[in-house]
Amino acid sequence: MTVTMRRLRAFFFAAALLALPALPARAAENARPVIEEKTLLTPDGTLYGVRAGLALNLGIVGNGLSPSSFVIEWSSRHQDGSVTVGLVPGTEDQSVKRNLDLAFDETSGSLVLLWKEELTILNYLHLAVLKDGEWSQADFLPNLGFTRAYNPQMLLSHQSVRLLDADGRAFTQTRSILSLIWWEDSQYAQARYAPIFLDDTLNASDVVIYDLPSLVGGGGPTSAGNHSPSAYMYPALQPDGPGGSILASFADLNADKQYVLRITYPDDLGKAGPSNPTWLRRRIPVVGVASEGPIADMPIVQSAVTTVVGASYKPTLLWRGDKTVGFTRFDGRRWSSVKVVPLSDTMSYEQARRLIEEMATKN
Repeated sequence: MTVTMRRLRAFFFAAALLALPALPARAAENARPVIEEKTLLTPDGTLYGVRAGLALNLGIVGNGLSPSSFVIEWSSRHQDGSVTVGLVPGTEDQSVKRNLDLAFDETSGSLVLLWKEELTILNYLHLAVLKDGEWSQADFLPNLGFTRAYNPQMLLSHQSVRLLDADGRAFTQTRSILSLIWWEDSQYAQARYAPIFLDDTLNASDVVIYDLPSLVGGGGPTSAGNHSPSAYMYPALQPDGPGGSILASFADLNADKQYVLRITYPDDLGKAGPSNPTWLRRRIPVVGVASEGPIADMPIVQSAVTTVVGASYKPTLLWRGDKTVGFTRFDGRRWSSVKVVPLSDTMSYEQARRLIEEMATKN
């Protein structure tokens, strides 16, 4: 029997409530998040915005919408002054929406919205794509049990592919690939990756999620050992030149290694159709290990950790500390001791970060 997404959400929500003690009304109210907003400007001058929160706090009333429901509202303002406002379909429920992220792909005309659906003992990721005036969605569910997704990141890339038309004539076209990466604590604690092909209508049944350690022949039971969560909970994506390939940097706790993978996809696709094996493999990633080494020996930090992969595929990790920006770099054999750039009236966080990133790209 097929289980719908709405029923699955209801099951997760009910299970979470049963697993927790009742909260006093005031504590529950204080636990409610503030409104979260995100905006994006497209090349044609359209300004998109999204807001997440309680319908009551967002000022959305009427049309049978419960004031106590969590929703995501979207809007667009065009160059001619026209404005469109609406709810992202399917977001009206009792689950908190957090970590909004927006992207726009000019090639396919797609607005992409990523967020986390938050319950107390579990969460999972949602993706919604607005294309040709219609929203389509996909859910990135956990591997097993009550799990949590952390630090999602998405990256757009474009690949030139060669095809044959119905008469056997060759032509080329550009396809848009949205890559998602996140850390998941589930049966195994590991980085996960999912590619979305924006040239086609988003179909949740077509989305494949990969456990990144398995792409290098690894995977299995995981233990953090003596590693700080800062050293492994921030997998990252980065473009790898103009050809459309990307770099995925992540820690494999089972192998006790840090990897940088180069991911691309077949580009000589031939004629579309089920009788062409290359066409059938067009969405299967082609993966190579660009670099590997030990997991970084990092302090516990309160800010997000950013990864910058240099031209030689060696990663540098950087983060914001107390009046400093810290970093450690991998030289191909070992990680450096932690270095810092002090912040001051003449050295802002953005300046320090830019200096470290410029250094890291030459690593």
